[in-house]
Amino acid sequence: MNSLSYCEEKAVREGSSLYYSIRILPTAKRNAIVALHALWRELQEISYECHDPQVARAKLQWWQAEITELFAGNARHPVCVELSKVIETCSLDVQHFEQILHGIDHNLDQGEYANFAELEAFCDLTGGKLSQLCTQVMGYKDVNSLTYANTLGIAMQLLGILRNVRRDALVGRIYLPQDELKQFQITPQDFYEARFNEKVQAIFAYQATRIRKYYSKALTQLPLLDYETQRSGRVRIQLSLATLQELENDGYQLFKHAVRVTPLRKLWISLRTR
Repeated sequence: MNSLSYCEEKAVREGSSLYYSIRILPTAKRNAIVALHALWRELQEISYECHDPQVARAKLQWWQAEITELFAGNARHPVCVELSKVIETCSLDVQHFEQILHGIDHNLDQGEYANFAELEAFCDLTGGKLSQLCTQVMGYKDVNSLTYANTLGIAMQLLGILRNVRRDALVGRIYLPQDELKQFQITPQDFYEARFNEKVQAIFAYQATRIRKYYSKALTQLPLLDYETQRSGRVRIQLSLATLQELENDGYQLFKHAVRVTPLRKLWISLRTR
């Protein structure tokens, strides 16, 4: 298996939102986005697959060393081999990679977030910086496009947290802010035991409303000068908004099953987003 095939298998499920958002990109840029998301998936898996904290820390340190080797021109892992093809041509910033690693590192130690400011800071370090790297790959003329990308990345990270509340609870993680759980009179045990009720439904709806605002903010921040080059990101926004609508239509039954937009509808959304 070559490096690209490895990245595709790791990050791009056919029919996924990522699949439909990048299919419109030129081959080189599409492959670079795939590699970035493959790296993100590798890092995310540390929290879910390494139950021993020492093992998780060791694996993260290995990736930190691997990123250092990548920027030194000595890529070894298939993901880094693929990224090495675009480091210079896309002017990818090593600091963004370091910030993502720092966010993952912090998350290994912190299983909960006291308030939304703390959660937003985590999403900024991880999803925000990943999105900025993707925007650098797609290209931009106005530096304000990086602000748009950061907001978009935070929104996507928040949506991922909302959709995966059950999976996270099964490994002892509740990312929703603790003060908001208290505000809605919900206990961590409600999540661990998947107790769905009106209060849980209300807090999920509250999160969804906030996420919509982040997507709306991202669109307002996108400079017209880069509107076309960032079409892939705009497709991702429309797909995410469709997902949020499906969650609402389903009554936010997030403990019960996963809710997805059908591949055919995703294709239609990607084609109509101009």
